[in-house]
Amino acid sequence: MSTVSTARTVELIPATPQTLWGKPAVINFALGGLGAGLYLAALVEVWLGGPGVLKVASWLGPALVLAGFIAVATEAGRPLRGPRVLSRLRTSWMSRELWVGGIFMALASAEVVVPVAWHRYPAAAAAIGLCLAQGFILRHARGIAAWDVPLMPLVFLLSAIISGAGLLVLVEVGAGRAPDGAFLFATLVAVVAGLLVWRGFVAWPGGPAFVHSTAELREGRAGALILAAGYLAPLLLGTLALTVPSTGRGTLGLAAILMIAGQVYAKSELILTAGQLRPITLANLTLRRRTS
Repeated sequence: MSTVSTARTVELIPATPQTLWGKPAVINFALGGLGAGLYLAALVEVWLGGPGVLKVASWLGPALVLAGFIAVATEAGRPLRGPRVLSRLRTSWMSRELWVGGIFMALASAEVVVPVAWHRYPAAAAAIGLCLAQGFILRHARGIAAWDVPLMPLVFLLSAIISGAGLLVLVEVGAGRAPDGAFLFATLVAVVAGLLVWRGFVAWPGGPAFVHSTAELREGRAGALILAAGYLAPLLLGTLALTVPSTGRGTLGLAAILMIAGQVYAKSELILTAGQLRPITLANLTLRRRTS
C-alpha cells in the first residue's frame, strides 16, 4: 500500500457580486463621461473648422458631470462627508475625480461668461483627467478581478469620447444640421479605437477570476449587444452618412443614440454584472490518499 499526494487550489468562498456600488455609481460614471466627452468633442469640432456647439457643451457638459456627482453622493449615504473625500488627494482616486471634475466644471462653464480660447486647453486637460480618474477608481479596486486591469482608464476615456461625440451629433441634428465630414471621420476613428480597446479588455489574460466575472461581457447577451449596438451599428450608420450624405440626419441621429446607449449599457454591465469580488481560495492544499 502506498500514499499518493496531490496539491490543488481549493475555493473556500466563491465569487460574489460587489454591493458597494450600484445604479448611482453607474449614473456618475455615465454622466461624467458623457459631459466630459461632449466638451472634448465640441473642441475637436471647432478645431476642425465645423460650426461647433461649444456654447452648449460649455454648460451642458458641466451640468452632466455635476448631476453624476450628486447621484453618487446619494449612494455614499453621508453626502455631507464630501470634504473628507476632497482632503485625500494624495491617496484616493475618488478625491482626484472630484478635484479634476470641479476644475473641469469651472473652466468649461467659463466659456458661457467669458468666451476666450485660453481656458479651453486646461478645461480639455481636466476633462481627460476626469475620464481617466474614473477609470483608475476601478483599476485600483484590487478585490474585483474584472476591474483590476491596466486597460481600464483607457476604456473609460474612449467610452467618454464616443458617448460625448454621440451627444454632440444629437445636438447638431436637433438644431437642423449635420456635423461636417471631418468631424464624422474623427468620430468613426474614435469608435474603432474604442472597439479595439474594449475587445482587448474582455480578452485580457487576467486569470480564472477575471475570465469568470467577464464571461457575460465576452460571450453573453450583454457582450453581443455592446458589440453590435454600441460599436458596429454606429460604425455602419456613420460610414453610410459620411459616404452617402443624402441618407439624411435620421441616420446620424440613430447612430448617435446607439453610441450613447451602448456606452451607458457597457458601464452598467461592467459595474453591476462583472463587478464580482474575487473568490477566497486556499492554494497548494495537499491531499493524501492511500492506494493499494
